Amino acid sequence: MKRWLLALGVVLMGAAQAQSVHPSIPDAELPALIAKLDQRHFDAFNHCDIPTLQALYAPDVEFFHDLTGRILNHEQFIQAVRKNICGKVERRLLPGSMEVWPMAKVGALQMGRHCFAEAGRPDCIQQGRFTILWRFDGSHWQIAKVFSYDHRPMTPP
Repeated sequence: MKRWLLALGVVLMGAAQAQSVHPSIPDAELPALIAKLDQRHFDAFNHCDIPTLQALYAPDVEFFHDLTGRILNHEQFIQAVRKNICGKVERRLLPGSMEVWPMAKVGALQMGRHCFAEAGRPDCIQQGRFTILWRFDGSHWQIAKVFSYDHRPMTPP
């Protein structure tokens, strides 16, 4: 049984190495592309640009949050942003924390750390980690899954 699992792992690793996100996107360009999408995403988040958020989030998005639980669908997420974020909170990516990994034939996995500040205030009061699955259909990128976790007060540098 162990040999069979090892063989399967080798076959799957070989297949994964041969695949990329999409033929039009070299894996080396993926981190810069996802960084631009992240900037667009959180500019919309921070400025309550609901039409942009609606376009960026897939209709079947699943959002998981360690403090509030799972948001089941697209509309619940948009309503939560309107109620809890707009004009109240701003998100900031913590420099040097973002990692991007290609997901063959799916898109990309983005991980990082971010902090949150009260709207219009310079200092973050909370920090956390995130993982986002960006799905690429050949022409458009959308957020398919979000995990937002490890939220805690900011610690002094």
